[in-house]
Amino acid sequence: MPGRLVAGGVAAVLVASVALVAALYAAGSEPQDAGGIGGPGTFVSWLLPMLRLISTLATVGCAGALLAAVVLLRIEGGPLGVQGRRAVRDASNSAIIWAVCAFAGAIVTASLLLNTPVRLLRLRLDDALGVPEVKALLITGILVLALAIGIRRVQTSSAAGLGVLVAIAALVPTAVTAYPRNESYVVLAGAALVIHVIAATTWVGGLAGLVRYGRASRTGLPIVLERYGQVALISSIAVLISGLISAAGRLAARGGGWGSIIDTVTEDAYGGLLIAKVAAFLLLIVLAALHRSRSDAPDLLDSARPFWRVVGIELLIMAVTLGLSVALSQTV
Repeated sequence: MPGRLVAGGVAAVLVASVALVAALYAAGSEPQDAGGIGGPGTFVSWLLPMLRLISTLATVGCAGALLAAVVLLRIEGGPLGVQGRRAVRDASNSAIIWAVCAFAGAIVTASLLLNTPVRLLRLRLDDALGVPEVKALLITGILVLALAIGIRRVQTSSAAGLGVLVAIAALVPTAVTAYPRNESYVVLAGAALVIHVIAATTWVGGLAGLVRYGRASRTGLPIVLERYGQVALISSIAVLISGLISAAGRLAARGGGWGSIIDTVTEDAYGGLLIAKVAAFLLLIVLAALHRSRSDAPDLLDSARPFWRVVGIELLIMAVTLGLSVALSQTV
């Protein structure tokens, strides 16, 4: 049902954007024009979190489509079905958006870190290419662009599976450069963050893929639901454990030791956003349990069923969580 899908996608973008902006202001981390005369300006400062948000949503869309083609819609024997081929085309389109955001993010990041207007970055190209965050975004953009081109016309689940590996590889560079390099706990927090990002993308993207592709077949939907349930269980556990480890490492680094974690949570803006994200995660767990309890109802293809309303609410809460995640990455 294209109209509802478009409306749902627009709603997710709006909800995530509102959550991002509200979280940044609540934490006092809203972008500022700190460059003074000749700096990049407030608009460019705001452009970075918005590009990160759009990139995150495109990443989720790409991952969800690939997961649907490789796992949720898997057909024994290898060839992709009609919905599987549709999914890889959607994954390719999402990857193009992801790549554009990565390249644009590299330019904006270089402008902000070098305190140089975008139009003058060409004069400091060597300096820009030496910034780790910029190099990470460029690597991501190249990998994702190759992914978009490579999976466009694949016909088998094994070929689409190679696309999944490339997508996972593209998530790593920006995750490992997410924390300042002078933090003593950066190795622990960074390694956990890589797992956290991959697991969260799989969980959220899988649910989006279920909604978009799983409803195409009355007889196939229960199988798709069962497969997604297994993916969601593993992903949610990985999200919880890796998120706790990553947050603990970041909080310890901010407070100067493991013993300062509680104080940092209660007194620091980062801790406040972290509490909000944990609350959203717990709500998602409750909704997931409700989601599973209603998945054995007859005629699940009926869009008026309570099951789909629960799934819709779950996706909106996930959008809020993604907005909070981007806000956390902006909080210093």
